Amino acid sequence: MKVIRHIKKGNICCVSHIDSMRVLQRTLIRAQISTKMSEGFNPHPITYTSHPLPLGVASEEEFFVVANEDMTTQQVLEAFNNNIPNGMEATHCFDCIKNPNFAKNVNYCEYFVSGNEFFALKKQIEEYLKQDSLVVRFPFKGTEKEQDIAPLILDVNVKKDGIILVLAAGNPNLRPDRVTDALNEKFALKIGANDIIRTKQLIVKEGKTLTATEFLQEFIK
Repeated sequence: MKVIRHIKKGNICCVSHIDSMRVLQRTLIRAQISTKMSEGFNPHPITYTSHPLPLGVASEEEFFVVANEDMTTQQVLEAFNNNIPNGMEATHCFDCIKNPNFAKNVNYCEYFVSGNEFFALKKQIEEYLKQDSLVVRFPFKGTEKEQDIAPLILDVNVKKDGIILVLAAGNPNLRPDRVTDALNEKFALKIGANDIIRTKQLIVKEGKTLTATEFLQEFIK
């Protein structure tokens, strides 16, 4: 089992999660990276990804798990990068004994919202996002839905060059653009999805918070 750690930056951030999956699958074909197939009536390549990104949001580390056993990590890395579109290049490839199942195990994601206008509002922003309850409204399938995002915000830290947010991932999940939309409405800001980048995926295990790469170490052959 190979775990490919890759970025998602630039224009390809405007490609949806489902279409990004198609890009990754087609890259395997072009790169001639063999993949075990599932069993059943409609066999398909056995692959897994980490949590979906909202449209327009970039990432410094995404994970693509491929059921491949006949290539070295270096061969997979080179073949993948020679065929992947710009903006999704791999930074590392790990050989693992089984699927780390990031979609199930990741508890939080860290995001960085770039901008130098937030520091003047540091106290107000941090107090606003650290309330006991913060209900936001957003469009959902032609209607409007409410979500109390306060319990899903683990940490907020306003820096001189932007905001660091640590938000719940998985079930329950908090999209970073819902937080920035709330900030836009409250403080008359103009934060867009392209100002947000996912910097880390975090797993809580036995009372310790691990990055996805640290968590991955126990699966490496």
